Amino acid sequence: MKNLAFVFFLGFLIITLNSCDDQVEPKTDFSQVYTLNCIIRTDSSFQVATITRSYNVDGYDPYTNTDDPFIKGAKVRIYYNNNVYNLKDTSIARSADSRYKAPINFYYTKNLFPQHSLPIRIEAELPNGKILSSSGEIISPNTLYLYSSSPSIPSLNPTSRINFNWGELGLIYRTKGVYYAPELAILYTHDKNGVKTNYQKKVAMYYIPGSPDKQPVYPQIQTNILSAGFEIDAINRAMEEISSGDPNKKNYRIEKAFFRLLAMDAGLATFYSAQKIFLDEFSVRLNQPEITNITGGLGVFGTYTIKNIELEIQPAFIESFGYRY
Repeated sequence: MKNLAFVFFLGFLIITLNSCDDQVEPKTDFSQVYTLNCIIRTDSSFQVATITRSYNVDGYDPYTNTDDPFIKGAKVRIYYNNNVYNLKDTSIARSADSRYKAPINFYYTKNLFPQHSLPIRIEAELPNGKILSSSGEIISPNTLYLYSSSPSIPSLNPTSRINFNWGELGLIYRTKGVYYAPELAILYTHDKNGVKTNYQKKVAMYYIPGSPDKQPVYPQIQTNILSAGFEIDAINRAMEEISSGDPNKKNYRIEKAFFRLLAMDAGLATFYSAQKIFLDEFSVRLNQPEITNITGGLGVFGTYTIKNIELEIQPAFIESFGYRY
């Protein structure tokens, strides 16, 4: 489906930018493709998978299709820790403004609570006999540790930054490694005309000296990293930006800060990284790749675990910006 939209857009650009009489066909020959998506969580025993098919439409607008492409009747199994989990199919109500009127369908199991750093595999046998499959590796929350150089903001230690360190306990064999996506955010509430809304402000690690408007540098998803540091100057700037342009500072209540570490296997990391590059709000990409690790089709099979640290924000620090605590 994404390919169809891409080809249509590219064809439109070619017609617009080149004034010639050549005939351009913005629609390619249709081929049936199946997509399997499943992300395994280590903080829940409820795991979900979806299987869909590509579809063709009359004309060039893919959104004219109103037939839900979900594949029913598939046999979906997950293999983990010498156990086989057979996923059941179910559905939930869809929003009234959806172009598909039927309920949202998916496959699920309530019994898979992965806690050990072991290989995991999914296999889906479609009603037509086609097989979709993929493998990944669990990152156990029991062996992943995380700690901070300071329990509060600003740091109680005489330092210009707050550091976070992490790693895995024990000797764990992995074929493709672990990828980490760290993030520091400030939680706050804005009171506007009596309506209180919760927000979070992401904090940069630092700002590039001498760059126009001091460009911020945020943590990136990487493997083989075991720490992330955030300069106090960057935290100060994040606090200022919370109420940028608003003189009514007392309408802002600062709750706390939290550091989140998202640890992923290679399958999910590739997809996660590509989305951050190609689906940002400032860019239009014509060459977005098909990210897939599914044998026999398209889609993503991956695993992740999350660790969090909460940090107190000292009242005096909050009041120095005119906010409430």
